[in-house]
Amino acid sequence: MNSLLEQRAFGRGGGGGMDPERAARHRHDQAVFHALLARHQEIHRELELLPNGIRAYTRSDNPEVVTLLHDHAPAMHRRLEENFGLRFWDPAFAELFAQREKIRLDMHLLPDGVLVEETSAEPNVVRLIQAHGQIINLFVAKGAAQAQQESPLPPEYQRVLG
Repeated sequence: MNSLLEQRAFGRGGGGGMDPERAARHRHDQAVFHALLARHQEIHRELELLPNGIRAYTRSDNPEVVTLLHDHAPAMHRRLEENFGLRFWDPAFAELFAQREKIRLDMHLLPDGVLVEETSAEPNVVRLIQAHGQIINLFVAKGAAQAQQESPLPPEYQRVLG
């Protein structure tokens, strides 16, 4: 393993080594994410803030980009459900995974993209979900330059991690 970050991302199996299946999934997810960042100008995103979360419609006119979106969105949903975190260095993503059990995610794959609703009954988690939606908008707008930046938490958000 190359770094502490990779150890956290991949997790450790009972024998102290990296779980090969999780490592392969992580590499695949990372490659898809980087491909989307590289093609961010081909992605269109509409974000609606709801009283209990967000509704986001992310689409593209390019079928190759739609295929990437159809891969990425369900993979991120699965990672959230499994607590298979990523971007541990980023406070917003770390908090999102820490609050995962309070988040409801509904996803629909559409011919030109993905429609996602993320909601919560907890007002604090709603703030986090809305911040995350805006962060994804920035990834779409700025690509890799934004993905290298730490994502701030909303000022009124109460952290659950130290």
